[in-house]
Amino acid sequence: MAAHVLVGSGAPVARNGFGLPAAAPAPTPSPTSPGPPLQVVPPDSGPMLGRRAIALVVTAICIGAVGMGVSWLLGRDSHLEPATYIRYALVLTLGVYVVVGALVVVRLVPGVRLRWHTGRPAAGILLGAGVGGALSGLLLAGVSSAAGHLSPDPRIVTLMSEGDLAHIVVTIGITCICAPLIEEVLFRGLLLESLRTKGRRVALWGSGIAFAIWHLNPSALRYYAVMGLLLGGLYLRRGLVCSIAAHVAFNGVLTVAALAVVLAPARTVTVGDISFQAPSGWGQLHSEQGGWIVTGPSDAELFVAEQPLAVTPTADQMRDRMHDGFATALIPSVTFDSSTLRETSLPAGVAVEMGINYEGHGGTFTMLAVPGELVELVFMDGGSTKAQADFPRMLESLRVG
Repeated sequence: MAAHVLVGSGAPVARNGFGLPAAAPAPTPSPTSPGPPLQVVPPDSGPMLGRRAIALVVTAICIGAVGMGVSWLLGRDSHLEPATYIRYALVLTLGVYVVVGALVVVRLVPGVRLRWHTGRPAAGILLGAGVGGALSGLLLAGVSSAAGHLSPDPRIVTLMSEGDLAHIVVTIGITCICAPLIEEVLFRGLLLESLRTKGRRVALWGSGIAFAIWHLNPSALRYYAVMGLLLGGLYLRRGLVCSIAAHVAFNGVLTVAALAVVLAPARTVTVGDISFQAPSGWGQLHSEQGGWIVTGPSDAELFVAEQPLAVTPTADQMRDRMHDGFATALIPSVTFDSSTLRETSLPAGVAVEMGINYEGHGGTFTMLAVPGELVELVFMDGGSTKAQADFPRMLESLRVG
């Protein structure tokens, strides 16, 4: 819509071909007249100012701290099943990234220009993916070699341990999409770029330390700081496409390794004279006082112990041992549900089972008698639907001797 033009009534008005007042020619300033003031636009007006970037990073860390605090409070609830807690943790983590990502986008709207690449984008992507993938592979190989088995990030394994599509897709989305994209834009594209005016060293260390604090893991501050320095160096060399590719490749290798553990076929677990088939999602076993523990989906656990006996007990004698609180001696805080006491026949022999409650979590205590030996299995399901379905199959596959 054209602006209103006010014309004085006493002066003749020149008209154009449409009968409208003709625009007056712009006066030509004399060489001595100062003319209108020039508007000088600084060449670095696009990048976010350092003060705004720091405020955004501090806000993001505070949002992450709130999410971590809520997660910690939920974890303190002894009656919250681990499987339920893991679902809450996934939603909280995804929520933190969504909120922080929305803040970053809002702050980018006023014309902030990100340095996406320096040179050819494809070269930056290949460099980042190669460095991130190689570093993650070396780290994974070192940890797995020390453990004697494939040992990816246990947090990723736990998040996907149910083995269902929803847990796997959300976990991959967090580790390979949300984290690389949002963290690289925030800590490299905005913070590091804003600190470059103070020198390369300050920019690298400032963004690296902020990156470590963001993860809120005091025991791993050095690890995340070093990773922040490495990603910052890649950013300075080739831009955001390079650091994002490195971040995606690093997390991607760990995620693929976790999937290999979660979706691995059933394997045979041997504990002394006892052996059974552990379905996918059940991790390596470790020794515990009086026996062994095998971890499963959503932190479900199976405690296995064996006791040599001169005389094989009968089913009635095993029931008496259960009523006498035998499992309480194995694992403190176990309470029995006597209404669930039942006798069952397994391929390995006669067994007696009873439902138990351990720190608010459900499970089953099974006692199996074989010649010269008594086998005790304490199963804590952790609220995992998969673990609850796995346990009967593990009992059916159990062999002694």
